[in-house]
Amino acid sequence: DVGDEYKAPISTMCPYIHALVEEFSDNFYAELRRKFYISPKSYLDMIQLYTKLLHDKQMELIEQKDRFVNGLNKMEEVGVVIESAKKDLAELEPVLKEKSAATEVLLKQVEVDTAEASKVEEVVGKEAKEVETFAAGVKVIQEDAQKDLDEALPALNDAVSALNQLTKGDITEVKSFSKPPALVQTTMEACCILLGRKPDWDTAKKLLGESDFMDQLLTFDKDNIDPKRLKSLKKYIEMPEFTADSVGKVSRAAKGLCMWCRAMDVYAEVVKIVEPKKAKVAEANLQFNEANAALEEKKANLAKVQEKVAALQAQLNAALTEKKSLSDQADLCEARLSRAGKLTAALGDEQVNWTEQSKVLAEQLERLVGDIFVAAACVAYVGPFTMSYRSKIVQDWVDKAKEVGVPVSEGFRFADVLAKAVEIRSWNIAGLPSDEVSVGNGVLVKNTSRWPLMIDPQMQANKWVKNMEDQNGLRLIKLTDGRYLQTLENCVRNGNPLLLEDLGEEIDPALEPILMKQLFKQAGRLLIRLGEQDIDYDENFRFYMTTKMPNPHYLPDVCIKATIINFMITLDGLEDQLLGDVVRKERPDLEQAKDKLVVSMANDKKQLAELQDKVLKLLKEAEGMILDNEPLINTLQQSKVTSSMINKRVAEAEQTNASIAETREGYRKAATRGSLLYFVIADLPNMDPMYQYSLEYFKRLYNYCIEVSEKSADLNARLEILMSFITDFMYKNVCRGLFERHKLIFSFLITTSIMRNSKVISPAEWNFLLRGGIVPTQAKNPDPALISAVQWETCQFLQDAMPDTFAGFMDHIGEKLKEWKVWATSESPQDTTLPEPWGGGLNTFQTMCVLKIFRQEKLVFSTEKYVSEKLGKAFTESPPIILADVFPDTSANTPVIFVLSTGSDPTGSLIKFAEERGYLNKFQSISLGQGQGPVAERLIGQSTKKGEWVCLMNCHLATSWMGSLEKIVDGFSTQGVEDENFRLWLTSKPSSAFPVAVLQNGIKLTNEPPRGMRANLIGTFTTLGQEEWDCMTERDGRDEKYWRKLLVGLAFFHAVVQERRKYGPLGWNIRYEFNTSDILAAKEVLKMFCRNFENMPWNALIYITGHVNYGGRVTDDQDRRCLMSILDTYYAGEKVVNDDGYKFSESGTYYTPPNGSYSALMSYFDNLPMVDNPEVFGMHDNANISFQLQETQAIYEIVLGLQPRVGGGGGEGEKTPEDIVDDLAGMFVEEMPEKLDIEKAAPGMFEVMPNGAYRSLDTVLMQEMDRFNKLIRTMGSTLVELRKAIKGLVVMSADLESMFLAFQNNQVPGLWLKVAYPCLKPLASWIKDFHRRIDFFRSWCEKGQPAAFWLPGFYYPQGFMTGALQTHARRYQVPIDTLNFSFIIKTVEGAEDVDHGPEDGVYISGLFLEAARWDRRQKKLKPSNPGEMMSLMPIIHFNCIQNAVMNPADYQAPLYKTNLRAGVLNTTGQSTNYILDVGIPTDENPRTWVLMGTALCTMTND
Repeated sequence: DVGDEYKAPISTMCPYIHALVEEFSDNFYAELRRKFYISPKSYLDMIQLYTKLLHDKQMELIEQKDRFVNGLNKMEEVGVVIESAKKDLAELEPVLKEKSAATEVLLKQVEVDTAEASKVEEVVGKEAKEVETFAAGVKVIQEDAQKDLDEALPALNDAVSALNQLTKGDITEVKSFSKPPALVQTTMEACCILLGRKPDWDTAKKLLGESDFMDQLLTFDKDNIDPKRLKSLKKYIEMPEFTADSVGKVSRAAKGLCMWCRAMDVYAEVVKIVEPKKAKVAEANLQFNEANAALEEKKANLAKVQEKVAALQAQLNAALTEKKSLSDQADLCEARLSRAGKLTAALGDEQVNWTEQSKVLAEQLERLVGDIFVAAACVAYVGPFTMSYRSKIVQDWVDKAKEVGVPVSEGFRFADVLAKAVEIRSWNIAGLPSDEVSVGNGVLVKNTSRWPLMIDPQMQANKWVKNMEDQNGLRLIKLTDGRYLQTLENCVRNGNPLLLEDLGEEIDPALEPILMKQLFKQAGRLLIRLGEQDIDYDENFRFYMTTKMPNPHYLPDVCIKATIINFMITLDGLEDQLLGDVVRKERPDLEQAKDKLVVSMANDKKQLAELQDKVLKLLKEAEGMILDNEPLINTLQQSKVTSSMINKRVAEAEQTNASIAETREGYRKAATRGSLLYFVIADLPNMDPMYQYSLEYFKRLYNYCIEVSEKSADLNARLEILMSFITDFMYKNVCRGLFERHKLIFSFLITTSIMRNSKVISPAEWNFLLRGGIVPTQAKNPDPALISAVQWETCQFLQDAMPDTFAGFMDHIGEKLKEWKVWATSESPQDTTLPEPWGGGLNTFQTMCVLKIFRQEKLVFSTEKYVSEKLGKAFTESPPIILADVFPDTSANTPVIFVLSTGSDPTGSLIKFAEERGYLNKFQSISLGQGQGPVAERLIGQSTKKGEWVCLMNCHLATSWMGSLEKIVDGFSTQGVEDENFRLWLTSKPSSAFPVAVLQNGIKLTNEPPRGMRANLIGTFTTLGQEEWDCMTERDGRDEKYWRKLLVGLAFFHAVVQERRKYGPLGWNIRYEFNTSDILAAKEVLKMFCRNFENMPWNALIYITGHVNYGGRVTDDQDRRCLMSILDTYYAGEKVVNDDGYKFSESGTYYTPPNGSYSALMSYFDNLPMVDNPEVFGMHDNANISFQLQETQAIYEIVLGLQPRVGGGGGEGEKTPEDIVDDLAGMFVEEMPEKLDIEKAAPGMFEVMPNGAYRSLDTVLMQEMDRFNKLIRTMGSTLVELRKAIKGLVVMSADLESMFLAFQNNQVPGLWLKVAYPCLKPLASWIKDFHRRIDFFRSWCEKGQPAAFWLPGFYYPQGFMTGALQTHARRYQVPIDTLNFSFIIKTVEGAEDVDHGPEDGVYISGLFLEAARWDRRQKKLKPSNPGEMMSLMPIIHFNCIQNAVMNPADYQAPLYKTNLRAGVLNTTGQSTNYILDVGIPTDENPRTWVLMGTALCTMTND
């Protein structure tokens, strides 16, 4: 089927296609985190499918083309006949008139002659009777002779019978012998002798080839056989083997001929016996002949008369026949002309259409080799890909095919090649969306050689398959069904289609025979082995599989057995569906008309196609002259009438449809908004696994919005109302199920999706805001104190990325530096106008890009402002969750899921709500855990009957039972609930094990502990209640005073330790999960101490509360120091109890109010600030900057994580992500430093001491060099591999994909981090820092020990510290464990200012102070300058002192490698991030700096 000229190119294409798909699948995983596997099975499937499809399609197109060509030929034939008929009719008319006149004359003459002949006939008749009487006597004698003869004829009859049974095939069989068997030749020679032919095989074959051969035998004159022939025949007759049976064994045909030959011989013998009798008959006949002679004479006279009459009659008949023939010819011509008119009217229009279609089919046939090849590759490979990937892959294939010389159609679409329009319309009617991806998926399902496994989270494929196969008896199963194998077996036997729903990531091995189609034949039956038995396999059986999982990871064994098809809905596909929904609600008449039109047009077009096929079929099957086939003409004419009616109907329908479509398009904006919202919501599970929303649920809400929103007669006004209402309603409904930290992200995603769709935000702007970027710049930084090097390079990147918007941006900063400084240092730059012309020239989003560079921490406010500006303030506020408002949305079938965060418990509010609704006595709750699943099932079963409420708490603890929960909830919908008052309440922390189906169709509510001091304090005392407040009345109010004052202090302490977490490492090194149980335990301790001690044992109270109740959670020593420092504020001795003027913070806002009522206390809490000032935590105002920066980073990291993992950027001609990463990798390779070489060490370095060891610091240097050399090797090799992978020279592994992505996002690749030092810098800054470290150690190695050591450059600074101590210990011969550092902060700033090192110890440079600053004038620790998060310290002298005692007045500042501070706890209980404490002089109580979170770090994060 494939031409020789295409075999070589297609052979080249096959491996190319496979390799390309492997490459794209790697990119697919890197970008979208969707993993599937390409196997050789796909390669083989493609080839098998290609050969099959090519053959089938070629036959189909050839047949179609032949039918069109045949139809055209028939029409041409009709044209020739019409011209001939017109000419013949004109010639016949005068001849016909002449013949009619001559016939009238002849008719009269015949009448006269006939009368005379009648008279003569009467005389002859009488004499004839007499002769007949004599003839009867002769007949008796003759019959007697014949009787004897008949007795001798059985053999002859048998032979004749045998001859009559011979068929043309039998004769052909004999004739086909090139060298016949001997008996066959003998038989044929005998036949030739009897027939007077030459007795040889050539003559015999000619004889057999004569058309009247059988007639010659049957009419053979057996009575007069030539004796010579009989004599020649005799030698054959006497042959013993020349018998019918013997010959019959060789040839059936020869047997009959043999019988005939022998019969002729027998008959000749019999004739000899019968001859005497014949003589007797002859004598009788002689007498009869004499009698008859006289009669004959008279008859002759009569004959002459009659002959004359007959001649005249014949002449008359001939004249009449000729006249009739001429008349018939004229009638035929007229009839043909009439039918030709009908035929031309019926098919005239089609002739043009058929001509065009036959040309199109001819062209399709030419391109079929390539079209089918690419289509087969699509079926085999593209199923798992999304639309954008499919388009790229197919276009690449098409381009490659053309390049190698394989013809492929322009604008190739595999759906056009493998499916018909009528078929696709039927799929659409059955529920398949009409977008290109969905139609393509339908084509894949139809054509795949393996059973389809459809990724179908929105249930689109599920719905389509159910509607499409319903009429065929579709059955449904799930792997959780107990009897699903029985259903499967019945479907296989009976040929019913079967749909397997809700498949997970694994397939039951019992399905393998079905998936692998392991069929075999036995005794003519087609069988398949299921389990232990063989069952009949009906070839009508179809098997479909769907999964609701949005991103399943199927292992290779599944990918081999099934064709994975990505049925996830597309933006366009959903938009079309929502458009239908909105028009159906807004203009039901329009949508009903459209629905009817779609069905009627589909039926009409289908009928038109069938009529055309019928016409072509009739024309093809027509034999002879088509114009003589009147039934055919009438049928064609009727078909034309029908098709004309249908064409008219279709034309009107298309016109109406176009009008409807135009009207429907007016509502598209509302559908687009809905589609955008859904795709934002569909991304939410990537933030948290509990954020699951089904398309069905979304569409239910969407339709509700259309119904209840305000109506307007003006379409534009109505659309604005509708879009606003839908956006607001969806936000509120989804928001109630989101954690607080995700709500702004959600509204920001909604806003930016709308803006990006309308092109308000460009790809370059979006990419910059999410990913940032820096490029080296030659432009001079106008103010390094204001603008860091990283910020200045980011300005260059922004200017380069968006030249149309930011041209001259850097020059303007230099020219208007004062104005820029005012803006950059303002308290709220997000609300301050940029220096002109940028203030008026940039939109809000572009301004956010500028803010990202200079004041990134303010992006969280700018984000909120942007959302408020575009969508309204309501989208920046969290709607309160009130159960009474939510309850109307609930039903017996719909569970309510409380999504928990640490420290939250909705049970109390739920019980209170149950009491309000009168359901407290019908409220049952159970905490799930080991063994509680069956108990919960029984409880639900009973409650559904009684209409009670059930609360299943802590579902995340019963992961193994979640499958059962899913079945129970599914049963609510499928089987119903007996009592509609039943409600199911569930509580769970975020868990990937929680059933997706339950989440998608349930109502989700988040439950979080209060945020902020005010809310925390109110929440605590709401939980404790007035009863606890009033529980101490003993000892004349003494206990009450201690109790209430200290209880408020404990509540403040509890709130502070919880709320400090929001400041990240400044608050706590490790984020501890302090919760209500901690304060309840501490409260009981406090209550015991208040009641049982006359004098409060403050140390014991502080120790138990701090080190036991709360400290039990604390694992970091610095955090424990901080915890105890906080507690000292609230348990500060008697003054807390007795001094009503004692304040918890400098502002005086926070204190324990005077002893009073519970309501007065709550009133005080109500009046506390809504937003916490850092001073309540003992922290600097700059802590807010740190908090805001964390919030900003958290928001944008999540948003970035939701984006496709590709580089952004807009504008034609920009580099692709691959080009950008390749350029970046190439630059890194060029700049890659040489390895640190110990051979190049300076004189005196690495000298071996007398004891055989190296000097301690030399050992440290060697270890550091080894670590850096390993990093250099890793970086060099991975960069080379990455560049090869980008060029397609090696496979893009998962690690290289991760590296590619990291380069795009300006992050350090994980491959490097595994062997690198701790560092939080972005990639560009990390590379600079890396080179600086290498330079430092190279200088140390090649130039000798530096005067000051740059501590940030070390992999393992703790080792360096040990090395410094060891050097001192060896020098002075003292035990190292008695040594410690004392610290002197020098006046010199950097290493370049130091000429030589200290006598003892080491100089350390490059340390940064966080949450404080070093006052160089006063030489004391002071609070940070506003906005200054970290400040560089001068050189510090780390002096080695034996038995050093730290100055208690100094602040012991912990020194960390990075300001993340947290690390892995080592065996000493210290974090691996922690190096040591550095004593820094201060005028303040060291506790002040502990609360501020002041610490030293070796590096910044930028």
